[in-house]
Amino acid sequence: MSAGRLSRVARVSATVFGLTAGVFLLALVLLTVADVGGRSLWNQSVLGTVDISTLLLVAIAFLGLASAELDGRHVSVAMLEERLSRKRRVVLSAVRAVLLAGIGLLLVWGLADVLFSAVDRGETTNDILRLPTWPAKLVLFVSFAAFFVAAVAKEIQELRALRRNQDQEANR
Repeated sequence: MSAGRLSRVARVSATVFGLTAGVFLLALVLLTVADVGGRSLWNQSVLGTVDISTLLLVAIAFLGLASAELDGRHVSVAMLEERLSRKRRVVLSAVRAVLLAGIGLLLVWGLADVLFSAVDRGETTNDILRLPTWPAKLVLFVSFAAFFVAAVAKEIQELRALRRNQDQEANR
């Protein structure tokens, strides 16, 4: 798959994940309003609010990772790197891409193991509804996989841009 195509797939996936997080946030707001309203009006909570809210919060928190990475909406520190020579920035970018890929593979591998374990054991929440935990673990797995694909793709694009600039400066 070409880098351009990968970038489009990553952007579409990140957008879908971000929109899904928004829908889940709306569902969480509605559930909270219903729970508070039920307690105030009828002295009764919505059954399973804690379980459902917890699972929704996990999804909301992690589904936006890839989108934040692609759009640069995360915290970054560039002051030190900007002071380095172009050659050192190229090396640093290459090292960063390799580290991101390695850490990403390890983390996604571990999350896959946790997901399969939860499915195999039939793991559930501890509250009254005893909801299965595998959907939340699937969200973590997919979100982190998308994040690391986006982060590595973005770093490779940055590395190519740095190398192009370095080559242009060398040809002058």
